[in-house]
Amino acid sequence: MSETATPNPHQTPPPIGGGYGAASNEEGKVAAVIVYILYIVGVFSANLISPIGVIVAYVTRGSASPWVRTHLDQQIRMFWTVFWWMVFLVVAGFVLLPLFGLGILVWIAAGIIWLIFTIWFAVKSFIGLMQLFNGREA
Repeated sequence: MSETATPNPHQTPPPIGGGYGAASNEEGKVAAVIVYILYIVGVFSANLISPIGVIVAYVTRGSASPWVRTHLDQQIRMFWTVFWWMVFLVVAGFVLLPLFGLGILVWIAAGIIWLIFTIWFAVKSFIGLMQLFNGREA
């Protein structure tokens, strides 16, 4: 006797050209690449285009595969870390300037710290992009 399997109406067939999850493993990768590129190019525009990158990361992270989502989460954390440090530097510059009368020294220190964060942002974005291309989590 031969048994015939009855099809399960709740099971979806695998996608053409691959098994289950073959296409979804790369879901969101293109968006993560775009965000990294926007971040790297944004360094040359005083990070003025970086907000576009964080918006793309927020929009696409919900549908991204788990390993790509680690990159998108890292990109969002990086953006907000640099953003809030820059806000702090500007506020501190305006508060410390009249209090201590250090004048230009406060702004030079803020500029150096801004430069350090900009370099960190670019290097971290480049390393993340290489990890993404190698299929590794952030």
